[in-house]
Amino acid sequence: MEQRLEYELNDSSPEERKRFIRKTFDDIAGTYDLLNRVLSFGVDMSWRRYAVSLLGNIRDRRALDVCCGTGDFTALLSEKGARVISLDFSLEMLRKGIETGRMGGYPVAADAAKLPFRDGSFDTALIAFGVRNIPDINVFIGECFRVLRDRGDLIILELTRPGNPIMRLFYRIYLHIGVPIIGGIISGRPTAYRYLSKTIASFIDPVSLGRMLERGGFANVRIYRRFFGVATILHCRRDRDALMPIQ
Repeated sequence: MEQRLEYELNDSSPEERKRFIRKTFDDIAGTYDLLNRVLSFGVDMSWRRYAVSLLGNIRDRRALDVCCGTGDFTALLSEKGARVISLDFSLEMLRKGIETGRMGGYPVAADAAKLPFRDGSFDTALIAFGVRNIPDINVFIGECFRVLRDRGDLIILELTRPGNPIMRLFYRIYLHIGVPIIGGIISGRPTAYRYLSKTIASFIDPVSLGRMLERGGFANVRIYRRFFGVATILHCRRDRDALMPIQ
């Protein structure tokens, strides 16, 4: 069980971990939005808004919200006039998003590493707090490359670790003690929040993720650190001169 609680890159046989992750998110769907606000001290939506602002004018652009959860990104994109498809493999998350009215478009239940769309279907793809829960990240990157048009944008928003040693120490204490306790009390699922805190603590750093994106055919990778590096946004574009990555 302990191995499942750690982040692990696995492009060849990720199914067991995916089953665990799907059940984890199904279990916490009811309190997911509340805990996002509580555990981020209310600033997670400002990170999302900043990420969307990097795209500029997206009116009538086709956008894919990957690992959409209950639809926070979807709602922001829709407000900006984008035509959004929301995708998640947790049915309970999708149901919650539909109930709250955030997913007025086309919610799709599917694996982020097996996107059920034709090549070049989207102008932009975004994923918030989901990439560290994808064990086959290289496959996911290849799928994003495939479904984006030439010069299409990919935005990744993820929880990361501060660079400042003092901030990192306090953040580590918060991750290992505060998050499981608060998350467990509110959700009733302490194991889920122990898992989530450990994936943050063990996930690859943003620079390494940026290199993976470049190897996957994306160019102009920009890294934006927010709130002392607690969250990081990566913005890149599908390079028209790159070959389709080989899976």
